[in-house]
Amino acid sequence: MLESPGLRPGLSSNVVLVRQLSNSTSTPLYRAIEAYHRLDLRKRPAEEQRARRTEPKRAKQLNQSELARLTERYCAGATVYQLAKEFGVHRSTVALRLKQAGVELRGQSPTDQQVDEMIQLYTQGLSLEKVGRRTGFDASTVMHCLRRRGIPTRDSHGRPK
Repeated sequence: MLESPGLRPGLSSNVVLVRQLSNSTSTPLYRAIEAYHRLDLRKRPAEEQRARRTEPKRAKQLNQSELARLTERYCAGATVYQLAKEFGVHRSTVALRLKQAGVELRGQSPTDQQVDEMIQLYTQGLSLEKVGRRTGFDASTVMHCLRRRGIPTRDSHGRPK
């Protein structure tokens, strides 16, 4: 190994040679470190932080005419999500106001009484589709409810599975 002037005897000059022979452009790591050192990491004053906060908004109150229109639109087939966007309120507010108005919401799970009715109709020989039409649910919902209660289902020809 070559001895470098200015180094203690016995030390390698690899470091010096590498530094002299290396590409002088900065590596991405060095550029990132330099950018980090240029950042201003001081905390903002408390007043400035408070000024950036927005005041909480008051929830929109629906008047009687809006509630009537909301109910009418829902009964005509609009979804809770569409009505929430249209009236500028949250979807849970729409659902709450509809329930308060006595409207039965679509897409709700069947109650225990409805499941009992499904079981009774199915055991009398009606198909899943016919039970669903009578109770207002899809045939797959009827099937899931029957299976949850342990009722054996039939195939499409009426034979036990």
